[in-house]
Amino acid sequence: MQTLCGTLLEPRAADDCVVTPSSTVRIDADGRIAETGTGRPPAKGAFGGDGCWILPGFVDAHLHLPQWDRRGIDGLPLFDWHETVVYPAEARCADPIVAERVAEDFVTGMIANGTTTVAAFGSPFAAAAERAFSVFARRGLRAIFGMILNDVNCPAELCQETDRALDESRALAAKWHGAEHGRLGYAFSPRTPLCCTEKLMRGAAALAEMFNCTVQTHVAESQAGAAAVRESFPDLIDDVDVFAEVGLLTPRTLLGHGVFLNQQQRRQVAESGTAVVHCPTANLFLESGLMDYVAHRSAGIRIALGSSIAGGHDPFMPHVAVECLQTARTLKVHAIPRGLHPVPTPAEVWWLLTRGGAEALGLGTRVGVIAAGFEADLLVVRPEPWIGELPPAQQPSALLYTLRPDQIEHVFIRGQRVGP
Repeated sequence: MQTLCGTLLEPRAADDCVVTPSSTVRIDADGRIAETGTGRPPAKGAFGGDGCWILPGFVDAHLHLPQWDRRGIDGLPLFDWHETVVYPAEARCADPIVAERVAEDFVTGMIANGTTTVAAFGSPFAAAAERAFSVFARRGLRAIFGMILNDVNCPAELCQETDRALDESRALAAKWHGAEHGRLGYAFSPRTPLCCTEKLMRGAAALAEMFNCTVQTHVAESQAGAAAVRESFPDLIDDVDVFAEVGLLTPRTLLGHGVFLNQQQRRQVAESGTAVVHCPTANLFLESGLMDYVAHRSAGIRIALGSSIAGGHDPFMPHVAVECLQTARTLKVHAIPRGLHPVPTPAEVWWLLTRGGAEALGLGTRVGVIAAGFEADLLVVRPEPWIGELPPAQQPSALLYTLRPDQIEHVFIRGQRVGP
């Protein structure tokens, strides 16, 4: 049994983030939390201690593994950025050795930034996806992952033959979905409606339902993209309508970005139980727009946060959470007339980073909570000491805005220390 000691941060709900000093968390041999308590002296060999905090591991619900080492390439609108950055980054993964190296670097980066769970896209090469899953299995990352799917409107070296892409996806899902005691999951991953035939999207939807897998894709990311979808599917209203028509709008679906969802689309997404992944750093970096988090939340949509690497440049999820707050404030203060609605609080984005993100990924009964029976995906961090001297109600906010990756001392996934 392992023991962690420090101040406990528990994002229990969107409006309830509890701070408990002098806490201990004990982890069983099976990787689950055995118990939590307070006031006990640190056990010999415990992780943490005075000045340390214990947090749930962070959830990054939308990012692209092949783009890990292409962060921060600025100055391009979305479509040009795909041509210049995204497609070449994916094309090199046709070489499995290169794909494995990028996967290793990706996992190292996730762990160093305290991210214990990802929902990530791969390249359109089955061998590369196989190598990535092998790295996840060996290194201990909790990952929902899939080979990206596209069979039209993409470079020839990335364009898949439809039946082969579905067959390869089926084989990957059969091997990896639920592997490593459920730590790994498969995601059927159509890139966008513009890059997929109806046959490919319907096939992915059917296979995802058969295997009970996640679906991940992109929605309403830019005005140009939304207009192109309407032109390509003249018999349907928009990309949300396309996803509904082909069976991809489900409670297991993650829609990345959602910047330009209108009121009707929000209602349709909420009624389907589909989750939207808010990627505020990427939306700004690519000048796509500002997603209205408050409107999405008010519509009843389940929301998670994503770094959207490499559209987003920053893999540290507390920074993404801060940008979520700042984007909501920007929309409020620049509204005409100025908005009167409340913006999300630090407590709410702590919840999005942890328990809320886990729930959006269908993992809410496994991780994201520091309580007996949950799998121990935990961080031990040593923030600036003055935070602990603040009134308890102010501490979650100060921690969110000031925490840095170099203050992470230990990362546990399913009870195993994996870094940094």
